[in-house]
Amino acid sequence: MEKERKIKKVVRKLTFAEAELADDEYWANATAEERLQELIELRNMFFGDADKRIKKVVSKRNRYEEED
Repeated sequence: MEKERKIKKVVRKLTFAEAELADDEYWANATAEERLQELIELRNMFFGDADKRIKKVVSKRNRYEEED
C-alpha cells in the first residue's frame, strides 16, 4: 500500500520561453540574500570540496552493442 504524499506531484508542460519567464519572475522576487546564498551553493558545487563537486562521467561503449 502506498503512503499518501504530503506534497502532491505536479507536472506542467511549458514551452522554453514560458519556463524562462517563470525563472525570471522567481529571481526578480527573491531577496538579495536568497540570490547570494544560491550563488554560494552553485560555486561550491563547482569549486568546493572535492567530494561535493559535480563530476564528469564518461562511459566508453561500442555503438553496435545493445544498450542496457
